[in-house]
Amino acid sequence: MLPGHKAYMASMWCGKFYINHCTMEGLVSSGNIQSVPADALISLLKHHGVNEVLKWVDDFCLFCVPVSIAADLDHAMAMHYSTDIDSILAFTSPLGILWHPVVVKGQDFISTVPYVGFLWDLDNRLVSLSSKKHLKYLEKVHALQVLTNSKVMHKQCMSVHGTLQHITFVY
Repeated sequence: MLPGHKAYMASMWCGKFYINHCTMEGLVSSGNIQSVPADALISLLKHHGVNEVLKWVDDFCLFCVPVSIAADLDHAMAMHYSTDIDSILAFTSPLGILWHPVVVKGQDFISTVPYVGFLWDLDNRLVSLSSKKHLKYLEKVHALQVLTNSKVMHKQCMSVHGTLQHITFVY
């Protein structure tokens, strides 16, 4: 841990926060840096009607589930929701919560959702590797194949191993 970071390494014990400047457990407590504020955000989201939230460290996937279905003026069935992306941004903006723009890393409650490197197609109940991850992983494996007649660094081998585990999880 860098000396300048010591003042920000905190742990919670019995409802009280303590500065953890020694990190006796390695950086085990550093999960608090992201998980405590992220868990607080989940509580706020639920308070504002977003009950279906997935979180992996600081990566969120919000689901907007219909709260009622009723006929509209044309007698077509219309779904009504407890919230929308604009209202979520409206109550999180004053809190200083930064979101990626929807066009970059968002989904605005559509049925195909990018989340943690996977592409989740909710309508068809399919999960696949995103094109970006697919190309990144393919390049990583090709780079290792080029080195077949020379020594491979342990770190590079472990990286490819982790990549293959990730793809296996999708499969």
